[in-house]
Amino acid sequence: MDRRTACLNQANASREKAIADPEHHDQWIDEAIEWLKQAMEASRCAINTVEADGTPHVAEPAGTAAIETFASPLRVIARQ
Repeated sequence: MDRRTACLNQANASREKAIADPEHHDQWIDEAIEWLKQAMEASRCAINTVEADGTPHVAEPAGTAAIETFASPLRVIARQ
């Protein structure tokens, strides 16, 4: 499971807790919002690769927002 999916699952669990626990509804909704923010960040951090034949490949989302480029004679990997 990728990070984005895991965060979305946590957000759904927090929403369910908000429904089940009206006394702490706002707290659970705040937690769900934080999980959704993390899911959005994870979806922005994808790793794209291009093979020597020019065929693009997209990997699972990365855990960092840093932009890094690695070059070799066979492949270029750009983390966005």
